[in-house]
Amino acid sequence: MNELMVFTDLYKFLGALGPMRISMTGKTFSVGFTPMRFVGKVAKFATLNGEKNHQCLILHVDAGNPTSTRGEAVQHAIQMTLGFDIQQMRKFKRKNHEAYIPLEVLTNTKSLEAAKELIENEFFRAIKK
Repeated sequence: MNELMVFTDLYKFLGALGPMRISMTGKTFSVGFTPMRFVGKVAKFATLNGEKNHQCLILHVDAGNPTSTRGEAVQHAIQMTLGFDIQQMRKFKRKNHEAYIPLEVLTNTKSLEAAKELIENEFFRAIKK
């Protein structure tokens, strides 16, 4: 599976999780996903980044709380499940309240389905806040 196919599949999957506000920045090729609900505000849940050196899905696991380190725990779980080390794959500055899934580690249906399960769990956690 190439990164474009993975990007497209994840785009469709994220959009189908529930009512979602989808935004695209003008400067970069990144798409943000913010769950919508009738009561209360929900922060951005995920960003699909298609930039050449940053191709990844960013999960904003504790959005709105930049001092949180929950993203590190989620990142560790993702790395154990999918078998990669983010520090070796990406040199850009990462935030402690976010978790990153490089698109190139989703090389087959099994890894993509495992990633979707992790994403779905984080989505339902985010909308319960």
